Amino acid sequence: MAAVQRKYDLYSADFRADPYPIFALMREQDPILRQPGFDGDTMMWFVTRHDDVAAVLVDSERFVRDPRLAYTPEQLERLPPTPPPIAAIDNHMLNRDGDDHRRLRRLVTKAFTPRIVEQLRPRIQQIADELLDATEDRRAGDLSADYAFPLPIIVIAELLGVPAADRDRFRVWTEAVITPVFGDEELERFFEQMGEFVAYLGEFFAARRAAPADDLVSALLTARDEGDALSEEEIFGMVVLLIVAGHETTVGLIGNAVLNLLTHPDQLALVRADPALVRAAVEEVLRFEGPVERALNRWAATDVELGGQTIRRGDLVIVILASADRDPARFPDPDRLDVTRANTRHLAFGRGSHYCLGAPLARLEAEIALETLLRRRPGLRLAAHPAELEWRPTPGFRRLVTLPVAW
Repeated sequence: MAAVQRKYDLYSADFRADPYPIFALMREQDPILRQPGFDGDTMMWFVTRHDDVAAVLVDSERFVRDPRLAYTPEQLERLPPTPPPIAAIDNHMLNRDGDDHRRLRRLVTKAFTPRIVEQLRPRIQQIADELLDATEDRRAGDLSADYAFPLPIIVIAELLGVPAADRDRFRVWTEAVITPVFGDEELERFFEQMGEFVAYLGEFFAARRAAPADDLVSALLTARDEGDALSEEEIFGMVVLLIVAGHETTVGLIGNAVLNLLTHPDQLALVRADPALVRAAVEEVLRFEGPVERALNRWAATDVELGGQTIRRGDLVIVILASADRDPARFPDPDRLDVTRANTRHLAFGRGSHYCLGAPLARLEAEIALETLLRRRPGLRLAAHPAELEWRPTPGFRRLVTLPVAW
């Protein structure tokens, strides 16, 4: 049987450069569309209108993260076994539903409350200043590598208790986690890297058990050892999730905020004139060009009618947050960046039971990073034409490969 052709190309370099016209077309003509995904083979539903996206996100009974809740017994029998390193890193709360999800989330929620996160402000400010001090005399550089990447990885590593000397290794491993792999050679390298990651974490956990510290990993291990129903694999999965989610998306948020202000000088002038607008600017960038283009896969746990389409049990569903947050039915003049916009109640952090646990931390890091950068680099400008900038090809995330700037 001939392969099904995609109606919309959501993976080309041209699409990555500017996906929003395609999303607008999909919202208008095919708001709920089934076509092959990244591998060109797996059929999935793409949901693009704001209200439909929100409906899927909040309906955790019918749209589940764990495919085992959606597949028939026959389908489950045909599933290949999960290799041990993948089982370890995938065993986290984002891949669970219902009581299981709530149990895992409860264990880390207290570490990310707005009150606790606010206590990190002085340390985040110190990190931002130190990173800018280190590049003060260069007059040019890659803002992503020099500033947007190291700031959140230092913060999450310190929260978890990861030694500073190991941060670069985590960069390699987290890149591997979020990058799709094809072909035997790529797959072999991926399994090798995940094996290294799991081995490292095993040694790290053993060290923390022997000598607990005031960090999140020690707290998770203590919860495990005091009888909370948290398996060793779940601790692996939780730590991997916090490392990946705790920095990858914030790197994108900081970079996207800087890029969009530099390419919208009128909005940059407003924020420079009134630093109190930094918080509003972060929210508007989250809506306008958030770091998460689409939410993680959902599976239909039963047949569902949505927007005139019948989604069958077991079908794969992708909601496109970047499209929902540019829906003119929800946001007037949605393709205009406006840091004074009255309504920025976006979906960039999701909605419902899987709403991003790290949202308060991401917001604080982005606000401090942006305010400090604009204050200390008054002549900051792009050092390349916007059309020359390269966007990472990883589906689901939206951030630049590099962000060349000068000052």
